[in-house]
Amino acid sequence: MSAKKWKVAVVGCGTFANDQYFPNIAKEANAVCVAACDIVPERAQSACEKYGIPEWYTSVYEMLEKCDFDIAIDATSIQAHHEVNMAILGAGKHLISQKPAAPTVELLTEQIELAKNKGVKFVCVPIHPMRFDLAVAKQMIADGAIGELSYIKCNVAHGGPNYFQYRDADPTWFFEDGAGALVDMGVHGIQIVTHMFGPAKKISCLAAVTTPERTVRSGKFDGKKIKADKIPDQYFINITFANGKIGFIDTGFSQKASKQPQLEIYGSEGTISLTSGYMQNPMPSVYMDAPERGIRGWVEPMTWTSIPKKLISQCCCLRDIIEAIEGECDPMLTPEHARHVLEIMCKIPEAVKTGATVELETTF
Repeated sequence: MSAKKWKVAVVGCGTFANDQYFPNIAKEANAVCVAACDIVPERAQSACEKYGIPEWYTSVYEMLEKCDFDIAIDATSIQAHHEVNMAILGAGKHLISQKPAAPTVELLTEQIELAKNKGVKFVCVPIHPMRFDLAVAKQMIADGAIGELSYIKCNVAHGGPNYFQYRDADPTWFFEDGAGALVDMGVHGIQIVTHMFGPAKKISCLAAVTTPERTVRSGKFDGKKIKADKIPDQYFINITFANGKIGFIDTGFSQKASKQPQLEIYGSEGTISLTSGYMQNPMPSVYMDAPERGIRGWVEPMTWTSIPKKLISQCCCLRDIIEAIEGECDPMLTPEHARHVLEIMCKIPEAVKTGATVELETTF
């Protein structure tokens, strides 16, 4: 751990910031939270009181003018990310952005170029490339445990933000233009499969509105009815990767429960299956078909000599950016990968509307 204690400011004091960022900043790195910012004053004040944060603001611009900090975490609503990110990067501050960092590939490219011009590090979540179980799965694939890769299948879904999470904030915005199941949940699946199989070359997709009206099931807005018919809440995404392999993602807000693995990777000699919650740092389940070794069945993998780092919290992105700053290297959670994921999400509506396969232009 470095001698420098990094000063962190969090913009957006909602559910995720309170669950993952504020409680874990000091646990993940030699860092301290020096400011909380939210357009709702009570949320910023509450965060300061709960976590002992010295300063609070209701405007990111005021925070940039008055607060001394090194790294900002943008945990605002999806629609606000681009403006907030451009302000922070323009001020020459290192940045971690919640997903997606921008509404379009062009705008995210503006952020990437601004970060380069200002000489600051820029990290984009989700944090899946930092996962222990995915790192182990990658090691298994590289070591030939399941032979030649065939395809990958990912399930990242839940019953919707109105259904499964206790929220003090109104979840209606999740169902408005610029938000929705694709950018809230689909981003995870797309990042996971492209992390495992590399950049995608083309995509096709089916999508539908399964629940045009929703009811909030807990929290401050329990019982509120939400009109949810503007954008699809369920997606079946087919991907062809640049390496010629294929993949499938089942994602949305229409899955109240499931026993499906989050991820399965199929090869000529077996299967890797991820069936447990990734924050528990589980070992993957492995099926091997190796008759020459007398093996056909599910096996328990051994621990590697080089053991990947385990997750403490989703604030691990702070460790990633600090290691990149101090090591003068690229982070694991690169904005270029985030841009590729964003392009896929931006082209899915075209694929849904036309029923055609859509080619991709970005890579990472």
